[in-house]
Amino acid sequence: MQAKPLNGNKQWVRDYNWLKQLAAMNINHPGMTIRLTAVLAAILLVGCSKPQPPTVEKAAKPVAETPVHLAPEPVEPAVKEARPELPVDKPTAKLKTPEVSLWEAARTGNIEAVKLHLSGGFDSNTKDEGGWVPLHGASGSGQKEIVELLLVNGANVNATALSGKTALDYAVKAGHKETADLLRQHGGKKRAELQSGVK
Repeated sequence: MQAKPLNGNKQWVRDYNWLKQLAAMNINHPGMTIRLTAVLAAILLVGCSKPQPPTVEKAAKPVAETPVHLAPEPVEPAVKEARPELPVDKPTAKLKTPEVSLWEAARTGNIEAVKLHLSGGFDSNTKDEGGWVPLHGASGSGQKEIVELLLVNGANVNATALSGKTALDYAVKAGHKETADLLRQHGGKKRAELQSGVK
């Protein structure tokens, strides 16, 4: 049975014939038959109708437009209303977007970039692809001031990397005693302490 083109749509006929052949090959597979029936129904619904031009809603009453050359010129009011001057806040300094990531800034001691990230709403507990939070890099490189800044801004002192290590593990391993002491003051624990449940 050859399908007749509806509305002169030859593509529809090719699609229909292709689906018919596909259905004939997979007729014994009930799932395929159902899917093909659904696709065929969709093609019939979409492909059988003539494209309709978009409809334009007509106004209830036609409004006559005055040609521009015949329109009256605007008249200035005799008395202008006084409008209050609104104060305009001029920014004293333009906020810059840091050129380095928060992780890199914390690790290398770039406190200005860390402050910009934090003031921009960056979550200090966001992990990178290695599971590191910025506190790990700052602790491992002995950036005590940045460690304190991150902790004050909500950094989790016992956040673990993919290896299970904490910021205290990195500070101790690198020999940064002051940074390690600061982490301990904020409740920092090493991986072994967390795993054993030491309080």
